[in-house]
Amino acid sequence: MNTRLWPLIGAAAVLAFGSLLPVYANENQPEENAIDTQIVAKDTVMNLSASLAEVSKDNQAVTLVKNDIAAKEKAAKEKAAREKAAKEKAAKEKAAKEKAAKEAAEKAAAEKAAKEKAEREAAEQAAAEQAAAEQSVSAAPSGGRTMIMESTAYSSDPADALGGGTVTATGQNLLSNPIAVAVDPNVIPLGTRLYVEGYGEAYAVDTGSAIQGNIIDVHFPTAAQCYTWGRRQVQVTILD
Repeated sequence: MNTRLWPLIGAAAVLAFGSLLPVYANENQPEENAIDTQIVAKDTVMNLSASLAEVSKDNQAVTLVKNDIAAKEKAAKEKAAREKAAKEKAAKEKAAKEKAAKEAAEKAAAEKAAKEKAEREAAEQAAAEQAAAEQSVSAAPSGGRTMIMESTAYSSDPADALGGGTVTATGQNLLSNPIAVAVDPNVIPLGTRLYVEGYGEAYAVDTGSAIQGNIIDVHFPTAAQCYTWGRRQVQVTILD
């Protein structure tokens, strides 16, 4: 063999061995998790960020809408409650007014009825008194002297503080014969037979310190009858 070829063979062997070492080393290295790396364009990143921002804004919008709905529902309930309370109050006030008006009408009707009854009774009483007076006048004997005199009443009743005793000036016993009239003898002589309107026929049998002039005093058995008679103007007829 040509000795001039040995340098070339040696150089070729070194080159071949050097190229095999990196392959061996790479195959015998431990495996590691591979990291997948992808290069993304700037516009894509910006669009992704904008989308995330929109999603965040949408969540906030949903929350705002829910809150708004809840607030409106609450306001509607409160409004309905106020309207209900107002209606109930108005109904109560209306009922109270109607009740008051009804009571006032009933009271007015009762007062009117009472007034009409009182007026009717007064008219009936006046008519009865007038009829009695007319009857008394018509029953009075005719032909005698007639005069209008003031009349009071007295009684032999011990309850009558102004009573004149039980025996008249002419000696008549008022307990056994209570029909008597006290007169002023200068106007009507004692013993005169009289007819007194509303009292009837009687004799002038008594006198009194208060009986002076155009006045007579009729006798009743009880003080209550005297109070009922009171003081009045009467027509007196002299019978004889």
